[in-house]
Amino acid sequence: MKKGLEDKPVFIKNEKLVKEFLRKNKHIIYVDAFSHQVKELFFIKNHEFIGQNKEEVYKSPSFLKFLKDIKGKYTHVYYPWNHTLVKIVTKDDYLTLKTNRNQDLITKEQQKKLSDLKLGVFGMSVGSNIAFVLTQAGISNNITIADFDNLDTTNLNRILAGVYQVGLNKTIVASRRIYEDNPFAKVTLMQKGVNVKNLEILLKNKKLDCIVEEIDSFMMKIEIRLLAMKYKIPVVMITDNGDGIVLHIERYDLGYNKIFDKDLSYWNELKEKKLGREEMGGIIMNDIVGGMDRVDPNMFESVKKVISKELVSWPQLGSAAIYGGVVATFAIKEIFKNNKELYIIKHFNLSI
Repeated sequence: MKKGLEDKPVFIKNEKLVKEFLRKNKHIIYVDAFSHQVKELFFIKNHEFIGQNKEEVYKSPSFLKFLKDIKGKYTHVYYPWNHTLVKIVTKDDYLTLKTNRNQDLITKEQQKKLSDLKLGVFGMSVGSNIAFVLTQAGISNNITIADFDNLDTTNLNRILAGVYQVGLNKTIVASRRIYEDNPFAKVTLMQKGVNVKNLEILLKNKKLDCIVEEIDSFMMKIEIRLLAMKYKIPVVMITDNGDGIVLHIERYDLGYNKIFDKDLSYWNELKEKKLGREEMGGIIMNDIVGGMDRVDPNMFESVKKVISKELVSWPQLGSAAIYGGVVATFAIKEIFKNNKELYIIKHFNLSI
């Protein structure tokens, strides 16, 4: 295995190389998904057989001809992190299977547009859930994920991972789940996190169509939005609020020119100050969540404990993180289905 490929799937197209690989690596688990996938694909491409007895269909001349035609249209994908080699259909057929049950909630034209989106998801706590739900929905086969932090055991209440992954960079944990769902995805990892310099390079080179911002640094949240405003890129953000969430959509692509619905002068003044934990807590409660009356009461009590250093960090629930993944995915889908009514959503509290 070449160095640097440990966290990406490796495609092996030559049957001879596959046999040699398995011969030399007895510990490898081999999975033949292809033989099952061709049966699924047959019904998708031959609607007249839908509803008929499957075992009879598999004996029919039509299926046997289909089997003969598709026999060589496969590839093998090796996942180094779990030592598994999988035989699967080729890219176009895989994506046909992957998105088949999206119809007609998402039309073929919409699915193509959504699949081609270049998304950036920054912050792999709630962000890891968003990235994976996007992948499940067939949205963005080209995704950039950023986080400088490693997985801690305390993250496992909201990040879909296992204890065996503790200590890994969070982008690696997230990318593995994405690749297992869609081996043909292109995932760019920013393991040192996002900053003004590397984000501007991405935006200048048109590498992103939308940003999902889920990072902890408040000042960096502002910098991200300033760049998004400059390059006319929409920003979506989910904030935990106990069992609920707050959704922010800022349509910089449509000319929105504020940050969290406040003028830039407000944020420029804050940038000049050295904010303490209490001041930061107030900004989160008022400018992000939308006022103390909107904050989950238990959350508010916890925030006071964070400020007084009785708690290590802000409380977050896995149920809200997963819910956030669902809501953010819906929002992105609507934005790029050209729903201009989603212009700016501020302080929109959603409870489970």
